[in-house]
Amino acid sequence: MLDSLVTFLRQYIVCDQHQLNVLALWIVHTWCYQYFPTTAYLNFHSPEPQSGKTRCLELLNLLANSPWLVMGGSQPDIITNLLNPELHKERNKSDGVKEFSAPHTILLDDCHHTFTSLERQPLLALLNSGTRKNGLYLSGRYEYCSFSPKAFASNARLPDSLASRCIPIKLERRRLSDSVRRFDPDAAANAAAKLLAWLNSIGDNPDWLIKKANETPPGIPKRLTPREQDCAEPIIHIADAIGGHWPQKARTAIDIIFEQAPGTMNTELLCDIRAIFFLNRDPEYLSTKDLLAGLALREYRPWNSWGSKSGKKIANILRPFGITAREFHPEKGEHIRGYLFKSFQGAWERYVPPLPPDSATIRDSGTRSGT
Repeated sequence: MLDSLVTFLRQYIVCDQHQLNVLALWIVHTWCYQYFPTTAYLNFHSPEPQSGKTRCLELLNLLANSPWLVMGGSQPDIITNLLNPELHKERNKSDGVKEFSAPHTILLDDCHHTFTSLERQPLLALLNSGTRKNGLYLSGRYEYCSFSPKAFASNARLPDSLASRCIPIKLERRRLSDSVRRFDPDAAANAAAKLLAWLNSIGDNPDWLIKKANETPPGIPKRLTPREQDCAEPIIHIADAIGGHWPQKARTAIDIIFEQAPGTMNTELLCDIRAIFFLNRDPEYLSTKDLLAGLALREYRPWNSWGSKSGKKIANILRPFGITAREFHPEKGEHIRGYLFKSFQGAWERYVPPLPPDSATIRDSGTRSGT
């Protein structure tokens, strides 16, 4: 049935097999999320608009557990609905598992109309609190629990704190050679009837999940951050319970998806500076002027438009990592201000993926050939 779910999704959207595998497992997760201490959020993104983000949310609206799909909602309106006491009544059952009222799956489309670039937003705090079963959001004299699976689609970056709590799903615009079926809600619902009947039965016998839900699944990718692991654990537990080829497929998909995920602006700057040092054969230091010149060549980055007097912008981003500029006094020429290579090493080890083993060979061969 899970393979059939992947086949059904593939008819309507264009993404790689790893994304499809995670999407199928996430749909199952919406039907049993209440048995886990954490839940997974999804972040649908694409290089260009009209790549199927809304279509994907429409598919989730068809298959997920008691969904609520909103397009371009304002922050006050979304908060009002999410804090509706009728949506958050809960009671402790005899087995200690909380039972949450519907809707269970929140789907927010066109989020670029909802969020600003700031991290201090009431809706952001509410959503961030909803990734953990024991997370509470304080509004006035009342505490609210918004624990449930959620998915977001936007033509702009999600705020970093929310994006870090999501599994990123990259969608592509279809090629002329891609076979993508026109989405007719009624026809799709009829085609998905057998899948939906199976999904409805998943929570009837939760023993298959409750025994393992609070444990760390074996073989989880080591490179995951704590928040990435919170997202990954319920997905992997479900794959393990289903068995067959799915346990390995789930671990591979999670590892690759997070490895390819865009980082925060701060970590992207660290990555780009690592590349600039590497292309210059890792000198003892580089001047701020040389770093800015290299950053200006990085397309589709915020610093692509920075000028020669943007040294303070670099300094403000690097300072929290304990990296500061200093004066250098070359034997010839004027004194310059820049950054030591060794000042970055700790941050690179913690926040930047390691260079491929053959990267130096590729760099040197390219230099000799004049490319």
